[in-house]
Amino acid sequence: MASPVVAVREMTLEDLPAVMEVDGRCMSAPWSAGVWRGELASPLGLHLVAEVEGRVVAQIGTKRILDELHVTTLAVLPEHRRHGLGRALLRAALERTEGARRVVLEVRSRNEGAILFYRSLGFAAVGTRPRYYGDDDALVMSLDVSPQEERF
Repeated sequence: MASPVVAVREMTLEDLPAVMEVDGRCMSAPWSAGVWRGELASPLGLHLVAEVEGRVVAQIGTKRILDELHVTTLAVLPEHRRHGLGRALLRAALERTEGARRVVLEVRSRNEGAILFYRSLGFAAVGTRPRYYGDDDALVMSLDVSPQEERF
């Protein structure tokens, strides 16, 4: 069977219904349309979607702060996980962010699948944020990146 055609591109306002569907299926507390609009309007933000055969199936949101790329959100529909979409979105965000030397993110401390995924990319735990998600702590993870190196 042939691999599906995957496209990674910048998110637009027209993508919000599909992105909110992805988040609704993946996140216990998905962002509202208002939060998404604010994020898309931010000059510090970069938001990308991954499409499979023309359908949005994953998204990533990042913010550039000095030489740090902060991943604010990453979600892949369950039926599209383990096909490299999360990795492709992280790679694309890094490629579009000049001068980033470190990637930082928070992940639910009980989300073992996501933690294993980030560790497989070279991220290391650097701290915790107690009750960051209200019902769960956040594990803060970091990855030092060199602009000349291909990481994932």
